[in-house]
Amino acid sequence: MTAAVAAWLALPLHVAAHALPQSSVPAEGSSVQTPPASVVIVFGEQPDVGLSSITVVNSSGTDVDAGPTTAAPGKPAGLEVALRPHLPDGVYTVTWKTVSAVDGHLATGSFAFGIGVPANTLPHTAAVVGASAPGVIAVVSRLVLFAGLVAVLGGVTLGIAAFGEPPPALRKGIAVAAVLAFAGTAGVTATQIQAAGVSPAALLGSSLGRSLLARAIPALLLMASSLWMLFNKRRVLFAAAAAVAALVAMTVDVLNSHAAAEQPAALNELAQTLHIVAVGIWIGGLAALLVSSRGQPDATQISAARRLSTFAGIGLVTVAATGVFRAVIEVQTWQSLVSTAFGALVLLKIGLFLILAALGALNRYGNLPRLPGMLRRLRRVVTGEVLVAVGALTVTAALVNVAPPAEYAAAAAATQTSANLVVSGSDYATTVRVRMTVTPGTAGFNTFNVRVSDYDTGAAVSAGNVVLQFTEPFRPAIATSTLALRKQADGSFQARGGNLSLPGIWQIAVLVENGLQSTEVHLQLATITTPPVIQVSHFAAGLPTVYTIQINAGVQAQVYLDPNKPGADEFHVTFVAPSGNEVPMSDITIGMTPPSGTPAILPSRRLDDVGHFVADAHVPGGQTRFDILATTRSGQAVSTYILITPGS
Repeated sequence: MTAAVAAWLALPLHVAAHALPQSSVPAEGSSVQTPPASVVIVFGEQPDVGLSSITVVNSSGTDVDAGPTTAAPGKPAGLEVALRPHLPDGVYTVTWKTVSAVDGHLATGSFAFGIGVPANTLPHTAAVVGASAPGVIAVVSRLVLFAGLVAVLGGVTLGIAAFGEPPPALRKGIAVAAVLAFAGTAGVTATQIQAAGVSPAALLGSSLGRSLLARAIPALLLMASSLWMLFNKRRVLFAAAAAVAALVAMTVDVLNSHAAAEQPAALNELAQTLHIVAVGIWIGGLAALLVSSRGQPDATQISAARRLSTFAGIGLVTVAATGVFRAVIEVQTWQSLVSTAFGALVLLKIGLFLILAALGALNRYGNLPRLPGMLRRLRRVVTGEVLVAVGALTVTAALVNVAPPAEYAAAAAATQTSANLVVSGSDYATTVRVRMTVTPGTAGFNTFNVRVSDYDTGAAVSAGNVVLQFTEPFRPAIATSTLALRKQADGSFQARGGNLSLPGIWQIAVLVENGLQSTEVHLQLATITTPPVIQVSHFAAGLPTVYTIQINAGVQAQVYLDPNKPGADEFHVTFVAPSGNEVPMSDITIGMTPPSGTPAILPSRRLDDVGHFVADAHVPGGQTRFDILATTRSGQAVSTYILITPGS
């Protein structure tokens, strides 16, 4: 079961992201003739202004926003950041981060717009979070939380309804479940705080902080009442208090879920609450029956099994009805059901539900009428139901961390021109080969054309969707962006976008989806740029070769490798003015791309308090690219690159 869930989670998806962009001014991928005074983004959910941000950089990486991110006037779900006046023509990259005021989930993304560059009709680029799948800790925490709440509610309900009060073994089980629910709450809280990346001070006054507090209070009451039930004679009272606390915790979870973000919110929240309460009474009751029906069968155990059968029947119908309603709201189309990870998880959950229904029918119509003789067999079937239910709860935990297809906008197509940059790659596990052409291949707006073929035969491979994910490995602050391609008459996939908004190395994940099958091919390219002007200085034998790179009129970079041999080297960078004086720098990022390998940021350190830096590198033989990105103390961003072959 765990392997099946892991397989579905491997599908490409958008993660834990609810406050996603719906529109922006300037529009994503557009070009304006006059510099805008600000950037405004309207999201699908209201973001927490104090925990969200928008940053804008020019093509050299220099920040051009002129103040903090604020709420957009007249737009409850909008954010705005002012820009510096009189921005020059060029391509600008907008990076945004939101923490939803509705469900506390984090989303990040980026897009580009132009000023005074040729206008193009460009597709919307969807937001993605830094991971490609829900984090294991986030899913496990949700699973533990759900399992604990379900077990408490079902255990108390069956214990009081069938036994008058929970028997000793069941009381212990309820207490353990309450502790699990509290641990799950702590895990969910920790993962949301870590994802938001906020300080404790900022958290206290935020919507995320309030929602986490709302989770913590019923979790504490649940654990306290369940533990007190073990040692107090008023067991029914404290068991009922535990059930009420579990119901409150379930309601709080619903108010911080997908249901709270969709209209009509009240109807969706009611359906989701009924869904999870029905699961608690049904599935939690099954677990409670296992705990309380050990040993030789007696009349009380048989009565409990019959009573639970009634509860389970009502719960099954309620879960089915509310589940279908919520799935229609969140998935919306048959295509999304079979082509997205969210839809795949929904299908998996439906399959597990059908198995549960079949096992329940076997007990209700096959074993229950033949009690007490079939009690042992009934227990075995109930054990199977509980195991399948754990799988269903795991899928549910993953669904909470995945944004529904309804939250994403569709992409449009664009025109084709001659190609200037071609990259290819393969997924050898499936023999899928991808060939991508990029026109014109420079930083800014480009047309991306992808052909998918079989590596062995060269024949075209059928694909339903192709999506590109762009990551700039040396600029972690630039969030990943995506571009959906549209199928062309010749079988290729194509779209135009401003995703390559900055010059340098880019990593591109090509996601090829065909029904429930998905393949990911990783590509890497360097945008076409004018080679930097470099002066090479050779010195006496044993001394390193020094390269002086002209960055702009006021800054040069002097670099060298020491000892300039394949293996362990030190990469030195000193920023100097034409006068020969060092230029004061505030920070630096040094990236290395080996001849055939993955780009990596090198750990660097200062050698003086002005502009001399050094990075430790293990340099292979062959031509290696070093990217240098730095900021002067006056705030000017400078960047360049150099190709060095050790020993030359």
